Amino acid sequence: MNLSDLAAKGAEPVGALLSLTLAPPADGEEPGAWEEAFITGIEAAGESYGLPLLGGDTIALPAGAPRVLGLTAIGRSINGVPSRSGGKPGDELWLVGAIGDAMAGLALLETDAEATGPLVDIYRRPVPQLAAGRALAPLAHAMMDVSDGLLLDADRLAGASGCSATIDLDSLPLSAAFRDARGVTRDARLFAATGGDDYALLAAISSERAQAVRQSLPSGTIFTRVGTLGSGEGLSLVAGGKPVELPETLGHEHRAT
Repeated sequence: MNLSDLAAKGAEPVGALLSLTLAPPADGEEPGAWEEAFITGIEAAGESYGLPLLGGDTIALPAGAPRVLGLTAIGRSINGVPSRSGGKPGDELWLVGAIGDAMAGLALLETDAEATGPLVDIYRRPVPQLAAGRALAPLAHAMMDVSDGLLLDADRLAGASGCSATIDLDSLPLSAAFRDARGVTRDARLFAATGGDDYALLAAISSERAQAVRQSLPSGTIFTRVGTLGSGEGLSLVAGGKPVELPETLGHEHRAT
């Protein structure tokens, strides 16, 4: 998740800082088993993405205390850092990656905790678009990662840029695994557009630069035009060239409980 934030700024990973609480094991739990498995996962992810663990902090808590984890990833950008506020009316909205897979995987797990398959794998192990982010950064007017749902994050990018946004539901990039599991109905597309945990990249790009961007992306990158920015404000949906009513919830809103 942290690396996806770096990807949205066109940055390459430099290192990470980890804060980890340690507490005596709960009843029936092997001492240190959870921590060992967690650190093994951190090590594997760091090796996969060239992200060394530089340091951080460990804190002892009393038995029964909840685990508290904090990780900060540090990156370096040499090609400029696109904000989410640089979009312009007339820009095209392009998406790197597919959407909907993670929430479809979570839905499978909610039905069967032992579920497996590509959708579950994508939910459990998101893949940050680091190389694509570095290629996009010098050419995009605005960019952010899609972690809370395409519709919500597109609305955020448009609002920060002082623009309106239109998303075409028919254009959404849906994987074969998603299509097999959920279909391609309008409800399925709205599920994909509002689910979140996608860690795709959403970029506002001028039409003149779109071809140059496509040529600069790594081979095999899923790169799809999903909408446009316009003058005014707000978010709208279309399908088949006709307006579609916005769903009640655009994505995942982070709120204190």
